[in-house]
Amino acid sequence: MRRSLSCLCRCALRSYHSSELKLNSIELYQFRSYQQQRFTFEPAGNLIIGANGSGKTNLLEAIAYTSMGKSIRFHQDKELIKNSEEQFSVLAMYETDLKLALKIQLVYDASRKILKINDEIKRQLSTLFADVKVIYCAPDDIGLVNGSPRQRRQYFDLAISQVYPEYIGILRDFLHIVEQRNKLLKSEFQLNEKKSWDRRFAQSLVALYPYRKKYLGMLNDELGGSFRNISENTRDLRLTYVPVLRRAMELSVDELMAQIEQYESREKLWQRSLIGAHLDDYSFRMGEFGMRAYASQGQKRIAVVIMKMIQAQLIESNTGIKPILLFDDVFAELDYQHGEKIHELCRDSYQIFIASPKEDVRQIFGKMNVIRLGNSA
Repeated sequence: MRRSLSCLCRCALRSYHSSELKLNSIELYQFRSYQQQRFTFEPAGNLIIGANGSGKTNLLEAIAYTSMGKSIRFHQDKELIKNSEEQFSVLAMYETDLKLALKIQLVYDASRKILKINDEIKRQLSTLFADVKVIYCAPDDIGLVNGSPRQRRQYFDLAISQVYPEYIGILRDFLHIVEQRNKLLKSEFQLNEKKSWDRRFAQSLVALYPYRKKYLGMLNDELGGSFRNISENTRDLRLTYVPVLRRAMELSVDELMAQIEQYESREKLWQRSLIGAHLDDYSFRMGEFGMRAYASQGQKRIAVVIMKMIQAQLIESNTGIKPILLFDDVFAELDYQHGEKIHELCRDSYQIFIASPKEDVRQIFGKMNVIRLGNSA
């Protein structure tokens, strides 16, 4: 049964207690370029300054890893192990605004991963989504505008999960159904069996689509409101949903079943599901035009940063948890004016980590704690 959009908001608010987490320290063992190292952090924010290759990005990746249990940069776990080693571990010590400790430890060894929260083993990595919220910003994020539909789906699925952790299970179930249905389409199937999987496929779409619709609506409300004047170059920015099926988000189970039937011959030919949320896309638009084709590189970069700042606000307003913001060499790509505006949005609101190879980032964030890596140390 389709859940109302207002119900989604109420359920999310009931699922969380108001909390402000700060990362106090992190210990890395055989993680990426680090053999064994411990870092301590200041609550207001931290500048991580070092030459390229000094480990700045690896440190931010480790912080993000403690919020989701996998690489924010889509590395496989085995790729995170330092060369020639066999395992890695990450231990993060957080603290709430009530001075309560939150200890998060992740160990990967022999293709097995163990998550402990306050020394208690957790079976589901998705447990982290309810406790820690981290947003990672990097120059490569321009790929959200220029890149593949898969990259955009991955980003928005993560963003939605940070607001509605139950979405993780709904998405997982949907992708499992797609996988099983595709296997069926590659075989000599019975019609009744296919109809059963078709209905499960339609039901899973009806369960999933309201979350995407709700998140996109909240995002566009902010783009048209308080974030409208961040940059003259992105004043008419908005996001649209581009489904394979027209009006896909509005269709009932029976209406989706009718659409699936129309695709039956083509799906038999191609032996895979040709419609659904796993193929849909998002489009960045400026007024009537798509940004991918018509916007400048500068417009695309500031648009993505604005979207990440809105992501932070939506997490806080819907869950009561203030996210931690990671900026990986982002300010080198922005002019001073836009850098100052982003600083104003962060001021006194979030714990932030800014990695840069250049000292000039201190012109904007000069009062923050400085951690130097490599030859800068």
